[in-house]
Amino acid sequence: MSQMVIARRYASALSNLAKKENNLEQVGTELQDFCDTLHEAAELQESLSNNKVPMAVRNSILTEILTKMELSTLVSTFLRYLLSKRRLTLVHDIARAFALLTQEAMGILPAEVTVAKEPRSKESKDLLQKLQEQLSASTGKTVQIHVSVDPSIIGGIVTRIGSMVIDGSIRNQLIQVRESIIRG
Repeated sequence: MSQMVIARRYASALSNLAKKENNLEQVGTELQDFCDTLHEAAELQESLSNNKVPMAVRNSILTEILTKMELSTLVSTFLRYLLSKRRLTLVHDIARAFALLTQEAMGILPAEVTVAKEPRSKESKDLLQKLQEQLSASTGKTVQIHVSVDPSIIGGIVTRIGSMVIDGSIRNQLIQVRESIIRG
């Protein structure tokens, strides 16, 4: 079974527990904070995931981290469970999957918008705001836009929502013109 499938299952279980306690956002924040802590201190992550380190030592390291971070009982118990099942290495994937489940539960639809250069002008930001409003209206959900820059698209915009891609880039238009010329 792939690591991402396993991570989604753990995220789903945690999401269900968090919904029962009505603290979905808090759990997501705490889980991400824990991931950030591990990312900042790579030696901690290595110690917690290294099977050569005795489980008792790994448990004490995790307990110390959880105490200092003052995480909720649910998140602390979940992280201890992951450690006991030797699945703590999946925590970053679990956090990503949990964030997607949280967005879905809150009716938020993530959209990836790619532009050729950083939108700095008020006009560019207004256009992105209008795009967000149009996407929200057409999907019936709150769309949350994440903007990335890729100069290779030359100009225009590429929007990804789930598996749907709307490619309005200059690069794509040039490719289409080239293909129509080749076809004759």
